[in-house]
Amino acid sequence: MGVVENISYDGSVLVRSAFAPPSGARVVDKRNRPLGKVWKVFGPVKEPFAAIRTDSRVALSILGSDVYVTEGNDAKQEGRRGRRSH
Repeated sequence: MGVVENISYDGSVLVRSAFAPPSGARVVDKRNRPLGKVWKVFGPVKEPFAAIRTDSRVALSILGSDVYVTEGNDAKQEGRRGRRSH
């Protein structure tokens, strides 16, 4: 996904991303340890920033490290009642 640029005052991690990740996508570090979820995407279209809400406190040593979006479908699935039948 990108490189960790900073940690904000509220504890969220700011990542300079190569693409705009979907909100709610799970983010892991290079050892595949969970970091948190994408909370907000903002900034320029070519290299946006992604704010990640972390599951727990993170160390300052994470600055400059690469983070990745996990594979899988974290989007909410629509139930059978919500679909139209033809």
